[in-house]
Amino acid sequence: MASIEEQIHLAQWGNSKAARIPSKVIKQLDLEDNQELLLTIQNQSIVLTPVKKKPENIHELFAHWQDDGQRETELDWGKPEGNEQPW
Repeated sequence: MASIEEQIHLAQWGNSKAARIPSKVIKQLDLEDNQELLLTIQNQSIVLTPVKKKPENIHELFAHWQDDGQRETELDWGKPEGNEQPW
């Protein structure tokens, strides 16, 4: 991952202050519009960390899944070891 260092400005936004995140940072970190970020202060620095949202349904869970083409049949996981139901 390429290192990015860029000077930005702090501006007034209502009763708060705002700083714009450059688009190349957004692209590099694969951030989305309206994504939640966790703000922490570490060693007198502001750290923004993307909050990874847990999928709410199976469609979100597999939204970005791509078949790797490695399997043509089911995988054999061995003999049952618990209360698995037989097929």
